[in-house]
Amino acid sequence: MIARVKEMQADGIDMLDLTAGEPDFTPPSCAEKAGIEAIELGKGRYTPAAGLMELRIEVAKHIREVYGLDYEPTEIVVTHGAKIGIAQALLALVQKGDHVLMPSPCWTSYPEMVRLAEAEPEMVPCGENHLPNIADLEAARRPNTRAILLNSPCNPTGAVYPVETLSAIGKWALEHDIWVISDEIYGALVYEIAEHHSPIWILPALREKAVWIGGMSKAYAMTGWRMGFLAAPAPIAKAIASLQSQLAGSPSAISQLATLAALRDGDLDVESMRRAFEGRCKKVVQALGTMPDLICPVPEGAFYAFPRLADTIIGKTDPATGKTIQSGDDLVEVLIEADHVAFVAGSAFGAPDSFRISFAAADDVIEKAMAKLGARLQAIREN
Repeated sequence: MIARVKEMQADGIDMLDLTAGEPDFTPPSCAEKAGIEAIELGKGRYTPAAGLMELRIEVAKHIREVYGLDYEPTEIVVTHGAKIGIAQALLALVQKGDHVLMPSPCWTSYPEMVRLAEAEPEMVPCGENHLPNIADLEAARRPNTRAILLNSPCNPTGAVYPVETLSAIGKWALEHDIWVISDEIYGALVYEIAEHHSPIWILPALREKAVWIGGMSKAYAMTGWRMGFLAAPAPIAKAIASLQSQLAGSPSAISQLATLAALRDGDLDVESMRRAFEGRCKKVVQALGTMPDLICPVPEGAFYAFPRLADTIIGKTDPATGKTIQSGDDLVEVLIEADHVAFVAGSAFGAPDSFRISFAAADDVIEKAMAKLGARLQAIREN
Protein backbone atom coordinates (compact mmCIF):
# COMPACT_ATOMS: atom_id res chain seq x y z
CA MET A 1 0.00 0.00 0.00
CA ILE A 2 2.85 2.39 0.79
CA ALA A 3 4.34 1.61 -2.63
CA ARG A 4 0.98 2.29 -4.30
CA VAL A 5 0.69 5.63 -2.52
CA LYS A 6 4.13 6.67 -3.73
CA GLU A 7 3.32 5.62 -7.28
CA MET A 8 0.11 7.67 -7.24
CA GLN A 9 1.93 10.66 -5.80
CA ALA A 10 4.56 10.33 -8.53
CA ASP A 11 1.68 10.54 -11.03
CA GLY A 12 0.68 13.88 -9.52
CA ILE A 13 -2.24 12.63 -7.39
CA ASP A 14 -2.71 14.40 -4.07
CA MET A 15 -2.92 11.59 -1.52
CA LEU A 16 -4.07 11.56 2.08
CA ASP A 17 -1.73 8.92 3.44
CA LEU A 18 -2.46 7.27 6.79
CA THR A 19 -0.54 4.06 6.12
CA ALA A 20 2.88 4.59 7.65
CA GLY A 21 4.01 3.17 10.96
CA GLU A 22 6.59 5.94 11.06
CA PRO A 23 6.48 9.17 13.08
CA ASP A 24 6.39 12.32 10.99
CA PHE A 25 8.67 14.09 13.47
CA THR A 26 12.43 14.58 13.38
CA PRO A 27 14.66 12.83 15.93
CA PRO A 28 15.77 14.68 19.06
CA SER A 29 18.28 17.37 18.06
CA CYS A 30 20.79 15.95 20.54
CA ALA A 31 20.80 12.68 18.58
CA GLU A 32 21.35 14.41 15.26
CA LYS A 33 24.17 16.55 16.67
CA ALA A 34 25.83 13.49 18.21
CA GLY A 35 25.60 11.65 14.88
CA ILE A 36 27.16 14.56 12.99
CA GLU A 37 29.92 14.88 15.58
CA ALA A 38 30.64 11.15 15.42
CA ILE A 39 31.03 11.37 11.62
CA GLU A 40 33.29 14.41 11.85
CA LEU A 41 35.48 12.67 14.43
CA GLY A 42 35.81 9.55 12.31
CA LYS A 43 33.97 7.27 14.74
CA GLY A 44 32.22 5.22 12.07
CA ARG A 45 34.16 2.07 12.86
CA TYR A 46 33.23 -1.47 13.83
CA THR A 47 32.04 -1.95 17.39
CA PRO A 48 31.55 -5.15 19.41
CA ALA A 49 28.80 -7.29 17.84
CA ALA A 50 26.50 -6.72 20.82
CA GLY A 51 27.05 -2.95 20.68
CA LEU A 52 29.20 -0.40 22.45
CA MET A 53 29.50 -1.21 26.15
CA GLU A 54 28.84 2.46 26.95
CA LEU A 55 25.51 2.21 25.15
CA ARG A 56 24.62 -1.13 26.72
CA ILE A 57 25.21 0.43 30.14
CA GLU A 58 22.94 3.34 29.18
CA VAL A 59 20.22 1.00 27.84
CA ALA A 60 20.31 -1.02 31.07
CA LYS A 61 19.94 2.22 33.03
CA HIS A 62 17.13 3.42 30.74
CA ILE A 63 14.99 0.29 31.03
CA ARG A 64 15.59 0.17 34.77
CA GLU A 65 14.36 3.74 35.23
CA VAL A 66 11.53 3.66 32.69
CA TYR A 67 10.29 0.05 32.81
CA GLY A 68 11.52 -1.12 36.20
CA LEU A 69 13.55 -3.96 34.66
CA ASP A 70 16.87 -4.92 36.20
CA TYR A 71 19.38 -6.23 33.65
CA GLU A 72 23.15 -6.15 33.61
CA PRO A 73 24.82 -4.47 30.59
CA THR A 74 26.08 -7.93 29.57
CA GLU A 75 22.43 -8.99 29.23
CA ILE A 76 21.74 -6.20 26.71
CA VAL A 77 22.23 -6.59 22.94
CA VAL A 78 22.09 -3.56 20.66
CA THR A 79 20.51 -4.62 17.37
CA HIS A 80 19.97 -3.30 13.84
CA GLY A 81 16.45 -2.17 14.74
CA ALA A 82 13.87 -3.86 16.96
CA LYS A 83 12.65 -6.07 14.09
CA ILE A 84 15.93 -7.95 13.75
CA GLY A 85 16.07 -8.19 17.54
CA ILE A 86 12.80 -10.15 17.50
CA ALA A 87 13.96 -12.31 14.60
CA GLN A 88 17.26 -13.14 16.29
CA ALA A 89 15.49 -13.91 19.57
CA LEU A 90 13.33 -16.41 17.70
CA LEU A 91 16.38 -17.94 16.02
CA ALA A 92 17.98 -18.36 19.43
CA LEU A 93 14.91 -19.83 21.13
CA VAL A 94 13.05 -22.00 18.62
CA GLN A 95 13.97 -24.77 16.23
CA LYS A 96 12.37 -26.63 13.37
CA GLY A 97 8.96 -27.99 14.33
CA ASP A 98 8.40 -25.71 17.32
CA HIS A 99 5.13 -23.83 17.70
CA VAL A 100 4.85 -20.07 18.44
CA LEU A 101 1.69 -18.24 19.47
CA MET A 102 0.79 -14.60 18.86
CA PRO A 103 -2.39 -12.76 19.81
CA SER A 104 -4.13 -11.50 16.67
CA PRO A 105 -4.48 -8.97 15.06
CA CYS A 106 -0.71 -8.69 15.13
CA TRP A 107 2.11 -7.04 13.27
CA THR A 108 2.46 -8.56 9.83
CA SER A 109 6.14 -9.52 10.30
CA TYR A 110 5.60 -11.81 13.29
CA PRO A 111 4.37 -14.93 11.46
CA GLU A 112 7.03 -14.56 8.77
CA MET A 113 9.84 -14.25 11.31
CA VAL A 114 8.62 -17.43 13.01
CA ARG A 115 8.63 -19.22 9.65
CA LEU A 116 12.16 -17.99 8.94
CA ALA A 117 13.18 -19.70 12.20
CA GLU A 118 11.57 -22.90 10.79
CA ALA A 119 8.89 -22.89 13.48
CA GLU A 120 5.12 -22.80 13.01
CA PRO A 121 3.25 -19.57 13.81
CA GLU A 122 -0.32 -19.55 15.08
CA MET A 123 -2.42 -16.41 15.40
CA VAL A 124 -4.81 -16.58 18.34
CA PRO A 125 -7.74 -14.18 17.80
CA CYS A 126 -8.33 -11.62 20.55
CA GLY A 127 -11.74 -10.53 21.75
CA GLU A 128 -13.56 -7.45 20.50
CA ASN A 129 -11.52 -5.37 22.96
CA HIS A 130 -8.34 -6.53 21.18
CA LEU A 131 -7.05 -8.25 24.33
CA PRO A 132 -5.92 -11.90 24.45
CA ASN A 133 -7.80 -14.44 26.49
CA ILE A 134 -6.06 -17.17 28.48
CA ALA A 135 -8.69 -19.75 27.54
CA ASP A 136 -8.01 -19.11 23.86
CA LEU A 137 -4.25 -19.29 24.34
CA GLU A 138 -4.62 -22.55 26.24
CA ALA A 139 -6.84 -23.98 23.51
CA ALA A 140 -4.13 -23.17 20.96
CA ARG A 141 -1.25 -24.51 23.06
CA ARG A 142 0.46 -27.72 21.98
CA PRO A 143 3.16 -29.89 23.57
CA ASN A 144 5.69 -28.23 21.24
CA THR A 145 4.60 -24.63 21.94
CA ARG A 146 7.89 -22.92 22.63
CA ALA A 147 7.15 -19.18 22.74
CA ILE A 148 4.53 -16.46 22.65
CA LEU A 149 5.00 -13.06 21.02
CA LEU A 150 3.38 -10.17 22.89
CA ASN A 151 3.08 -6.57 21.69
CA SER A 152 1.74 -3.92 24.04
CA PRO A 153 1.04 -1.16 23.12
CA CYS A 154 -0.07 -3.01 20.02
CA ASN A 155 0.44 -2.52 16.32
CA PRO A 156 -2.14 -2.48 14.68
CA THR A 157 -4.84 -2.05 17.34
CA GLY A 158 -3.42 0.52 19.75
CA ALA A 159 -4.44 -1.76 22.63
CA VAL A 160 -2.50 -1.48 25.89
CA TYR A 161 -2.66 -4.73 27.85
CA PRO A 162 -3.80 -4.19 31.47
CA VAL A 163 -1.80 -5.53 34.39
CA GLU A 164 -4.21 -8.40 35.05
CA THR A 165 -3.99 -9.60 31.43
CA LEU A 166 -0.20 -9.52 31.39
CA SER A 167 0.01 -11.20 34.80
CA ALA A 168 -2.30 -14.01 33.69
CA ILE A 169 -0.34 -14.57 30.46
CA GLY A 170 2.95 -14.57 32.35
CA LYS A 171 1.75 -17.11 34.89
CA TRP A 172 0.32 -19.30 32.12
CA ALA A 173 3.60 -19.13 30.18
CA LEU A 174 5.67 -20.05 33.23
CA GLU A 175 3.34 -22.94 34.06
CA HIS A 176 3.84 -24.42 30.61
CA ASP A 177 7.54 -23.54 30.14
CA ILE A 178 6.81 -21.12 27.29
CA TRP A 179 9.16 -18.26 26.46
CA VAL A 180 7.72 -14.75 26.27
CA ILE A 181 9.08 -12.33 23.68
CA SER A 182 7.73 -8.95 24.77
CA ASP A 183 7.81 -6.34 22.02
CA GLU A 184 7.54 -3.00 23.83
CA ILE A 185 8.75 -0.72 21.05
CA TYR A 186 5.71 1.55 21.61
CA GLY A 187 6.04 1.49 25.41
CA ALA A 188 6.54 5.27 25.77
CA LEU A 189 3.49 6.10 23.65
CA VAL A 190 0.42 5.75 25.87
CA TYR A 191 -2.47 8.19 26.23
CA GLU A 192 -5.01 9.53 28.69
CA ILE A 193 -5.11 7.32 31.79
CA ALA A 194 -3.51 4.27 30.13
CA GLU A 195 -0.27 2.98 31.64
CA HIS A 196 2.24 0.69 30.01
CA HIS A 197 3.74 -2.07 32.13
CA SER A 198 6.14 -4.79 31.07
CA PRO A 199 5.02 -8.32 31.91
CA ILE A 200 8.57 -8.90 33.17
CA TRP A 201 8.08 -6.12 35.75
CA ILE A 202 4.65 -7.41 36.75
CA LEU A 203 5.92 -10.97 37.19
CA PRO A 204 9.65 -10.94 38.10
CA ALA A 205 9.85 -14.74 37.83
CA LEU A 206 9.28 -14.27 34.10
CA ARG A 207 12.69 -12.61 33.73
CA GLU A 208 14.45 -15.94 33.18
CA LYS A 209 11.95 -17.00 30.50
CA ALA A 210 11.54 -13.76 28.58
CA VAL A 211 13.20 -11.49 26.04
CA TRP A 212 12.39 -7.79 26.23
CA ILE A 213 12.44 -5.80 22.97
CA GLY A 214 12.77 -2.01 22.62
CA GLY A 215 14.32 0.55 20.33
CA MET A 216 14.48 4.08 18.99
CA SER A 217 12.21 4.07 15.94
CA LYS A 218 8.82 4.98 17.41
CA ALA A 219 9.06 7.18 20.52
CA TYR A 220 12.31 8.82 19.35
CA ALA A 221 11.36 9.08 15.65
CA MET A 222 14.70 7.49 14.71
CA THR A 223 13.36 5.03 12.13
CA GLY A 224 16.14 5.21 9.55
CA TRP A 225 18.86 5.07 12.18
CA ARG A 226 17.99 1.36 12.65
CA MET A 227 18.57 1.13 16.39
CA GLY A 228 16.96 -1.50 18.57
CA PHE A 229 17.96 -3.30 21.73
CA LEU A 230 16.90 -6.32 23.71
CA ALA A 231 17.36 -7.64 27.21
CA ALA A 232 17.50 -11.33 28.04
CA PRO A 233 19.02 -13.79 30.51
CA ALA A 234 22.79 -13.90 30.03
CA PRO A 235 22.96 -17.22 28.09
CA ILE A 236 20.28 -16.07 25.65
CA ALA A 237 21.80 -12.61 25.26
CA LYS A 238 25.15 -14.21 24.52
CA ALA A 239 23.59 -16.55 21.94
CA ILE A 240 21.81 -13.65 20.23
CA ALA A 241 25.02 -11.59 20.15
CA SER A 242 26.80 -14.55 18.55
CA LEU A 243 24.05 -14.85 15.95
CA GLN A 244 24.29 -11.15 15.20
CA SER A 245 28.06 -11.32 14.79
CA GLN A 246 27.60 -13.93 12.04
CA LEU A 247 24.48 -12.52 10.38
CA ALA A 248 25.15 -8.80 10.30
CA GLY A 249 28.09 -7.80 12.47
CA SER A 250 27.99 -4.78 14.69
CA PRO A 251 25.24 -2.16 14.45
CA SER A 252 26.10 1.23 12.98
CA ALA A 253 28.58 3.01 15.22
CA ILE A 254 27.20 6.42 14.23
CA SER A 255 23.65 5.37 15.12
CA GLN A 256 24.82 3.92 18.42
CA LEU A 257 26.43 7.20 19.43
CA ALA A 258 23.32 9.13 18.38
CA THR A 259 21.21 6.73 20.44
CA LEU A 260 23.45 7.24 23.45
CA ALA A 261 22.79 10.99 23.26
CA ALA A 262 19.03 10.50 22.74
CA LEU A 263 18.68 8.23 25.76
CA ARG A 264 20.58 10.71 27.92
CA ASP A 265 19.06 13.98 26.74
CA GLY A 266 16.01 13.30 24.57
CA ASP A 267 13.24 12.89 27.17
CA LEU A 268 11.64 16.29 26.51
CA ASP A 269 11.47 15.55 22.78
CA VAL A 270 9.84 12.19 23.45
CA GLU A 271 7.20 13.76 25.69
CA SER A 272 6.49 16.48 23.13
CA MET A 273 5.89 13.85 20.45
CA ARG A 274 3.77 11.76 22.81
CA ARG A 275 1.51 14.72 23.54
CA ALA A 276 1.12 15.40 19.82
CA PHE A 277 0.16 11.77 19.16
CA GLU A 278 -2.31 11.92 22.04
CA GLY A 279 -4.02 14.92 20.43
CA ARG A 280 -4.17 13.15 17.08
CA CYS A 281 -5.56 10.04 18.74
CA LYS A 282 -8.43 12.14 20.12
CA LYS A 283 -9.17 13.50 16.63
CA VAL A 284 -9.39 9.99 15.19
CA VAL A 285 -11.50 8.66 18.06
CA GLN A 286 -13.92 11.60 17.83
CA ALA A 287 -14.28 11.15 14.08
CA LEU A 288 -14.81 7.39 14.33
CA GLY A 289 -17.47 8.02 16.96
CA THR A 290 -19.62 9.67 14.29
CA MET A 291 -19.42 6.65 11.95
CA PRO A 292 -22.05 4.02 12.82
CA ASP A 293 -20.68 1.58 10.24
CA LEU A 294 -17.41 1.13 12.14
CA ILE A 295 -16.71 -0.49 15.51
CA CYS A 296 -13.46 0.53 17.15
CA PRO A 297 -12.22 0.15 20.73
CA VAL A 298 -10.47 3.36 21.79
CA PRO A 299 -6.72 3.02 21.12
CA GLU A 300 -4.69 3.65 24.27
CA GLY A 301 -1.18 3.56 22.84
CA ALA A 302 1.06 3.36 19.76
CA PHE A 303 -0.29 5.53 16.91
CA TYR A 304 -2.96 3.37 15.35
CA ALA A 305 -6.69 2.76 15.40
CA PHE A 306 -8.10 -0.51 14.06
CA PRO A 307 -11.81 -0.21 13.23
CA ARG A 308 -13.94 -3.20 12.25
CA LEU A 309 -16.78 -3.02 9.73
CA ALA A 310 -20.28 -3.28 11.19
CA ASP A 311 -22.98 -5.41 9.59
CA THR A 312 -24.69 -2.24 8.35
CA ILE A 313 -22.05 -1.78 5.65
CA ILE A 314 -21.30 -5.40 4.71
CA GLY A 315 -22.76 -6.35 1.34
CA LYS A 316 -23.41 -2.74 0.31
CA THR A 317 -22.13 -1.40 -3.01
CA ASP A 318 -20.02 1.71 -3.37
CA PRO A 319 -21.70 4.10 -5.86
CA ALA A 320 -18.44 5.56 -7.17
CA THR A 321 -16.58 2.35 -7.99
CA GLY A 322 -19.36 -0.25 -8.18
CA LYS A 323 -17.45 -2.45 -5.74
CA THR A 324 -19.30 -4.47 -3.09
CA ILE A 325 -17.97 -4.12 0.44
CA GLN A 326 -17.44 -7.52 2.00
CA SER A 327 -14.39 -6.71 4.12
CA GLY A 328 -12.10 -4.01 5.41
CA ASP A 329 -9.81 -4.82 2.51
CA ASP A 330 -12.61 -3.93 0.08
CA LEU A 331 -13.23 -0.62 1.80
CA VAL A 332 -9.53 0.26 1.71
CA GLU A 333 -9.50 -0.40 -2.05
CA VAL A 334 -12.53 1.84 -2.57
CA LEU A 335 -11.04 4.64 -0.50
CA ILE A 336 -7.72 4.72 -2.32
CA GLU A 337 -9.41 4.55 -5.72
CA ALA A 338 -12.33 6.93 -5.18
CA ASP A 339 -11.06 9.33 -2.51
CA HIS A 340 -7.26 9.04 -2.69
CA VAL A 341 -7.20 8.16 1.00
CA ALA A 342 -4.82 5.37 2.02
CA PHE A 343 -5.13 3.04 5.00
CA VAL A 344 -3.69 -0.48 5.45
CA ALA A 345 -5.99 -3.45 4.84
CA GLY A 346 -6.72 -5.57 7.89
CA SER A 347 -5.75 -8.85 6.22
CA ALA A 348 -2.11 -7.75 6.58
CA PHE A 349 -2.58 -8.23 10.33
CA GLY A 350 -4.81 -11.30 10.25
CA ALA A 351 -8.14 -9.42 10.44
CA PRO A 352 -9.70 -8.90 7.00
CA ASP A 353 -12.88 -7.43 8.53
CA SER A 354 -10.85 -4.43 9.72
CA PHE A 355 -8.32 -1.85 8.58
CA ARG A 356 -5.55 0.18 10.20
CA ILE A 357 -5.54 3.94 10.53
CA SER A 358 -2.16 5.47 11.37
CA PHE A 359 -2.24 8.86 13.05
CA ALA A 360 1.50 9.36 12.54
CA ALA A 361 0.60 12.16 10.12
CA ALA A 362 -0.08 15.90 10.23
CA ASP A 363 -3.31 17.05 11.89
CA ASP A 364 -4.78 18.49 8.70
CA VAL A 365 -4.12 15.25 6.82
CA ILE A 366 -5.87 13.29 9.57
CA GLU A 367 -8.86 15.64 9.58
CA LYS A 368 -9.31 15.53 5.79
CA ALA A 369 -8.84 11.75 5.63
CA MET A 370 -11.35 11.07 8.39
CA ALA A 371 -13.89 13.42 6.76
CA LYS A 372 -13.54 11.54 3.47
CA LEU A 373 -13.84 8.20 5.26
CA GLY A 374 -17.07 9.31 6.92
CA ALA A 375 -18.51 10.65 3.67
CA ARG A 376 -17.63 7.46 1.78
CA LEU A 377 -19.26 5.26 4.41
CA GLN A 378 -22.42 7.37 4.29
CA ALA A 379 -22.53 7.18 0.50
CA ILE A 380 -22.17 3.39 0.59
CA ARG A 381 -24.75 2.97 3.34
CA GLU A 382 -27.32 5.14 1.55
CA ASN A 383 -26.71 3.63 -1.90
